Amino acid sequence: MSLSCPIKHCHPEDGECQQGCRPFEKCPNLLRGEGALEAGTAEPSAAELDGRRVSWTGSVLGLTDLEPLMARSRVLLFGLAGMENAGKTTFLALLYSLLRRGQPIPGYQFAGSYTLAGWELIAGFLTFEDGFNQVSFPPHTSRNAGRIPGLLHLALKDEAGHLLDVVFTDAPGEWFNEWRSNEQATGAEGAEWIYKHGDGFLLFADCEELAGPNRGTARTNIQMMADRLVAKLGKRPLSLVWAKSDIENTRPTVREKLHSYIQAKNPLRYQEFAVSVKQDEEAKWHRQVLETVAWLLDTIRTEPGKRQPAIPSATTDDLFLLRRSVSA
Repeated sequence: MSLSCPIKHCHPEDGECQQGCRPFEKCPNLLRGEGALEAGTAEPSAAELDGRRVSWTGSVLGLTDLEPLMARSRVLLFGLAGMENAGKTTFLALLYSLLRRGQPIPGYQFAGSYTLAGWELIAGFLTFEDGFNQVSFPPHTSRNAGRIPGLLHLALKDEAGHLLDVVFTDAPGEWFNEWRSNEQATGAEGAEWIYKHGDGFLLFADCEELAGPNRGTARTNIQMMADRLVAKLGKRPLSLVWAKSDIENTRPTVREKLHSYIQAKNPLRYQEFAVSVKQDEEAKWHRQVLETVAWLLDTIRTEPGKRQPAIPSATTDDLFLLRRSVSA
């Protein structure tokens, strides 16, 4: 039996009530439909319906789910742009896998996440199973996958102990495929939302495609996407991520032309990084995954050419305030 609610932004299928009704099953607004349950699922029990006491489930976030984060701090939104199969979701999976192994983002420490289940879902594909050294890549992100857009959250602390809430978009490449040609296209609303609200962007260049028989088309698509990103970019940082960098560069002129093309657009805050799921001690592809995020954070939080000023601690005799970290 499916669950629904007439109140906007209330999601009873997640086991939560926006009005705070307890027990959950006694909420007067809760509607029980007659539709069949999905295969392999059972109707939730009363204990299950009333067992969740938090406003998040661990899955990827939707727009409504951002409200608790926005109430505690400014949320930084990083948009991952690129064609389908360019390596966007794999980049996120690798980022989380590195953090899970204790490798920090330079200058920042992991301090939690509201979307651990969402991170684990994609990172699991890069994890060895049952003693077999076999890994796979995360599946293609469907435009119908979960709530749209899918947002993955990280809470980080800088070296001064200040908390930062960061969310990464895990959106289907088809959005950007349509958006690069026409930002008003019917299927481009999600990409346009990301561009409008994003604080920084990662543009993914698929090195495998750039070395293949369709390299000319691949380069043109990336150039068109770069044009769209730079058009109203302003001071927001943009990074070109050379994904699948372990692929042999058999066509160096293709990459050079793409590099020169974006450089000629003269984005104010721009950097390039080379990443791969494979590790190379000399190329440091894994390290550059972490450095990409650090560069976005550092660039957003400082003016070009200036270091972020230290914030001195305020002094107070108030016993209540002394129990907290007080900034001037």
